[in-house]
Amino acid sequence: MMHHVEPHRSSSTTLAPLRNGVFRSIWTATQISSVGWLVQTVAISWLMVTISASDQMVALVQASTTLPAFFLSILAGAIADNFSRRGVMLAGQCLILLASVTLTVSVGLGFVSPWLILGLGFLAGCGFAE
Repeated sequence: MMHHVEPHRSSSTTLAPLRNGVFRSIWTATQISSVGWLVQTVAISWLMVTISASDQMVALVQASTTLPAFFLSILAGAIADNFSRRGVMLAGQCLILLASVTLTVSVGLGFVSPWLILGLGFLAGCGFAE
């Protein structure tokens, strides 16, 4: 008597989590947020290039936006474990929004400086580290 064994389908198990509606919503929101974060990082890097001739200041834009994730990752994990994850994510997104709107208004009013860009980039990085 022979048993028919169906071959393992890796494609069906790879996409299996996307069948869950809640997971799919969170995953989609995360992807959109990450693309927005990348666009913002490129935009503030470009802004720094236009107002500063210093190579170091342009390089510091990347450092100011990524260092918070490096330094705050353990703290952010502890906060996420002890508080509502939804609330922590919302607080992080609000911090990014606050920094982005402040930078946008500052540029619109002509009150932009390299240090303001770095400071607000760092603040947005703190929100992204959530």
